[in-house]
Amino acid sequence: MGLKIKHLVYLSLSIAILFALSIGCSAQGITVKDREIPFVLVQDTDALKNSNGKIIEQIQVTLKSQWSGAIDCYKIKYLSDGLKVIGFVLKPKGESSKFPVIIYNRGGNREFGKISETTLEYLAYLTSQNYVVLASQYRGNDGGEGREGFGGKDINDVLNLMPLARSLSFTDTSRIFMLGYSRGGMMTYIAIKDGVDIRAAAVVGGITDLDQTYHERELPMQSVISELVGFDKNEWKNRSAYYWPEKIDIPVLILHGGADWRVRVSQAKKLAEKLQALGKTHELVIFYNGDHGLTTHRAERDRKILEWFAKYAK
Repeated sequence: MGLKIKHLVYLSLSIAILFALSIGCSAQGITVKDREIPFVLVQDTDALKNSNGKIIEQIQVTLKSQWSGAIDCYKIKYLSDGLKVIGFVLKPKGESSKFPVIIYNRGGNREFGKISETTLEYLAYLTSQNYVVLASQYRGNDGGEGREGFGGKDINDVLNLMPLARSLSFTDTSRIFMLGYSRGGMMTYIAIKDGVDIRAAAVVGGITDLDQTYHERELPMQSVISELVGFDKNEWKNRSAYYWPEKIDIPVLILHGGADWRVRVSQAKKLAEKLQALGKTHELVIFYNGDHGLTTHRAERDRKILEWFAKYAK
């Protein structure tokens, strides 16, 4: 009798484990026993011209955030140039409305500065303002395929968020904006140069001249540039908006800290001077004691960004 009870306990535990696994697999959208578990984020494949932007894996992320009750967050793998790249989709709860989109470009390089719980807390705040937020870790990072390029071919990982956005039912793709911090500011400028279809952009502490960055930074950062970009000065210029301001045809809000030692404020000033001379729509705001990410001025920084996007959402 005791043996039969033990078998029943093992059977019950096995069923419970299989049920739990099926829930986990459902969140990731993979196949269990030849039955496909549907994705929560459903894409309109007709909006994708090719495989770029196709979500192939997803899992819902539980955020420790004051806004977690109002938003949904998903960590995804999507295709970019045939590579499986890690990214995130954050959306307000409910799908009865279409929301404008912010494409967020992270700073840092490789695993340094990748999107973390702290970053997701910030992205959750932006989402709580009735935006869908899309973000990429860039290729080769956080378990994604390929190799980080620091503004090279990995710019496609940003551009391929555009078809991804268009394929989702809850996005208003007539109103897409871009926000970049530091190296992500550089990515934002390059995306604009490459013709990304957005309403406006905001850049915080953005690199505008990679040559200046190289010569003003310490050895570790110089090593990043030499390893990921090389010493071809044409490649440095291809990543530096200062050398092609005529290609900035999107309204840009430039925010920079006067005490920023990672990217000197002169980089923002000299690009703004060129944009001014060309009559380009832009605004330069300098926080004279502000640090690199303007963490010293969070409230004013975010207010400026959201007001800028709202201005061009109409």
